[in-house]
Amino acid sequence: MANEAFDKSEKNNHGTQLSLVLPVYNEAKSIEHTIDELYREVSNKIGAEIIVYESGSNDGTKEVLLNLSQRLPLKPILRKEKGGYMRDVKDGLKRTGAEYVFFIDSDGQYVASDFWRLYDKIGDYDMIVGRKTNRADPSYRIILSKVFHEIIRMVFELPLHDPDCGYRIIRKNVIGSILEEVRYLEYSFWSEFTIRAFKKGFKIVEVPIQHRRRSSGGTKLYTPDKLLEIMILQFIGLLKLWKELRTQ
Repeated sequence: MANEAFDKSEKNNHGTQLSLVLPVYNEAKSIEHTIDELYREVSNKIGAEIIVYESGSNDGTKEVLLNLSQRLPLKPILRKEKGGYMRDVKDGLKRTGAEYVFFIDSDGQYVASDFWRLYDKIGDYDMIVGRKTNRADPSYRIILSKVFHEIIRMVFELPLHDPDCGYRIIRKNVIGSILEEVRYLEYSFWSEFTIRAFKKGFKIVEVPIQHRRRSSGGTKLYTPDKLLEIMILQFIGLLKLWKELRTQ
């Protein structure tokens, strides 16, 4: 098998050890294309393992991942129960000891080759965050996200435009310093992670990346019927985070 010959400790040409991490839930129709693209454009070029943290899928995603692991340097971690995005991301990030982690959401909306735009800055920053351009989401999500992100910019003085983007390269020591502290923004894990990293003085930069429509189905989380509940929980979470950080 391809992954048997793969040395996950191998370093790329810059001497940097890096792993790819993806959380997955019910993406059977698109996950093979997403991972094939990541392997072709990133993993195969720098010698990096792909860690896929799957959480309680019931649509055949598990079987697709197991089949992919027979021909790619893929490490599927399969769970019986659904854990939720925050827990899945935390658990997935803990699975790698690499110096850097390239994290990408698994819905197929990101372009794998944009990795190199972020990678160019890997020696100068602790976290390189993608900034979606021409965001390919429903208009209500775009508007709500802009409002939410602007509130974050003003309240926390965060000089970023897309702090919740699920496409980023993170230095391992940033993950170790912050991961267990993230607790308030269940629906915006990366916003809270980014705010905490900024407040601790880690060097962060945004890089423009492409964003495309989902190849199959719609969002499984931010559906219109859940928006009011999500908005209330988000603002409560922001208030709790602000109260905690202002005392530090």
